[in-house]
Amino acid sequence: MTYIPMIGGPGLVGWQILQNTMETQRAAFNNTPGITREAAYFTDTIGSIGSAEDLVGNRRLLSVALTAFGMEEEIDSKYLVRRLIEEGTADDDALANKLNDSRFVALADAFDFEPVISRKTQEEGFAEAILGRYEDRVRANLAQTLAEPDYVADPDYAALFAAQVEENLEISRAYFTEKIGLISSAEELLLDPELRQIATTAFELGDRANSTTVLRRTLEENPAEPNALSNVLKDDNLRAFATAFAFYDTKTSTVLQTDSFASNITEQFRWQRFEDAVSEVDQAIGTALKFQRSVPELAANDLSETAKWYNVLGSTMMREVFETALSLPDGFSQIDLDKQVEVISDKARQRFGIETFSDLEDPKTLNGIIQSYLLQEQISQTGAYGSQQIALSLLGTIRYDRNRA
Repeated sequence: MTYIPMIGGPGLVGWQILQNTMETQRAAFNNTPGITREAAYFTDTIGSIGSAEDLVGNRRLLSVALTAFGMEEEIDSKYLVRRLIEEGTADDDALANKLNDSRFVALADAFDFEPVISRKTQEEGFAEAILGRYEDRVRANLAQTLAEPDYVADPDYAALFAAQVEENLEISRAYFTEKIGLISSAEELLLDPELRQIATTAFELGDRANSTTVLRRTLEENPAEPNALSNVLKDDNLRAFATAFAFYDTKTSTVLQTDSFASNITEQFRWQRFEDAVSEVDQAIGTALKFQRSVPELAANDLSETAKWYNVLGSTMMREVFETALSLPDGFSQIDLDKQVEVISDKARQRFGIETFSDLEDPKTLNGIIQSYLLQEQISQTGAYGSQQIALSLLGTIRYDRNRA
């Protein structure tokens, strides 16, 4: 079953209806069998892909990936896609950076096959588990100290001392939480005095705190192995210490194997398919919808102002919206490219107050361009009436609050 988006009318009227029903319509569209099937296949399979060559070799996966970035027309351009991904974007000479197309840059950035080594110290909740042991141990020692006669006899000093210990615990918690995820080896852990102190205290290894060789070997050797030093020394605390940090157990993966990667790509895929479906009902509204999602992403990019405008001119969709909204002449695309950038940016400033491209992250500014585009499009499609009469008629059918985002 195919879901056909409900527009309810052309131009500004249809756009307003779509905006008001977007959430409901997208939910219905996303639940159609074709969309759910392709999204599920991508989610289940992408983690097994280890290279750009593997990706372009799986047409079904490639289709979802390219569609997510609005590049479905490149489905047969395997060499291009492979080069984009393999070269990435770090080098100024990389193909993606030369093509002045933000879609290519986004694709190359997303599909990063560089291996990433993950360790137990980077897992969510790791720091909390170690700190819990450490703080319990410190507070137990504090309670024992406060029970000594000198502290019992001077409760004010005892309270001051306890407050200082608690303050130190807060400082240690903040430091450990910030730093532990950056530690990649037993040696790095032991070279940091504060991390080392927290770790050895947590596992009651104070008597071995200065035994660097013993601690390093313990951390690097799996307690599951009979010959591991912690087993040779028959020390349960050392075994727990080694198991907790597990520097002997690392995992190598790529960003494609994370849950967030598949969910991000499939969400973009669903959006693109919905936009395509809207375009089949009303081309102009579909284009406006693509523009609404794509332009803020480009505006938020750290490209230069000029590079962003080059991207606009390199995108058929964004060029169309801007040229129409700004009433640029038919031959505009034929003039020198640098002159095009100069003209379109100047016109956008005069007409919509766009001083910098980042202004397009503002929904009100973005909506002003979209409304102008749709109005001009509808006028051009209705040649039987005078343009001013049509404009007045159209504006009378909608209610637009300029102060509403």
